[in-house]
Amino acid sequence: MSRIYDFLDVLEKLRKDSISLGIPAIDPEDGMILASTAFSTRPREEVYIDAGAGIGYSTLWIALGVEPSCSGKCRVIAIEYDEGLAERLEANLTSLEDLFNSVSFEVIKGDALEVLSHHLENTVGYVFVDVEKRDYPRMLDILEEKLEPGGLALFHNAFVPRPPEEFFEKIGRRPWRSVIVPTKAGLALVRKEAV
Repeated sequence: MSRIYDFLDVLEKLRKDSISLGIPAIDPEDGMILASTAFSTRPREEVYIDAGAGIGYSTLWIALGVEPSCSGKCRVIAIEYDEGLAERLEANLTSLEDLFNSVSFEVIKGDALEVLSHHLENTVGYVFVDVEKRDYPRMLDILEEKLEPGGLALFHNAFVPRPPEEFFEKIGRRPWRSVIVPTKAGLALVRKEAV
């Protein structure tokens, strides 16, 4: 039980650090959805992606859900394009590995669209997307190839700041099934239909 209090202390510190750095951190209610969906999703490769990880606040919410549901050693890959933030992200996640027995963290410095397109060989089953909203339609195109059938992608800021209309048109068509959870910023849950 003390581990959850340690986790909550670290989580609050990362949230405050994110805000002080001008990084728009997700709201705790969005984090609870990340933890819940990560807990209930079983990617084939047991790899979970945080695309646009900042300094790790959303990554920790994902790890919270992954930890109890992992059958072996799951990987949480955090992608951040800003060099300075990526260094802090790496330091933060390295210092937190002792809170998680079943999770290993990997930080990739780079553009999330590029990383998912060209640098991950396997398909993925779970992706949290919090990159530039104008890139959401392109990210959806990439995930059409990279997301395994039945896989789940969560897109932050479905309401504010609103992604392009093209994104909403795409998630309304095959191979996607979607729902927008009405949190403060809005969270689009987009599942790729199983073949």
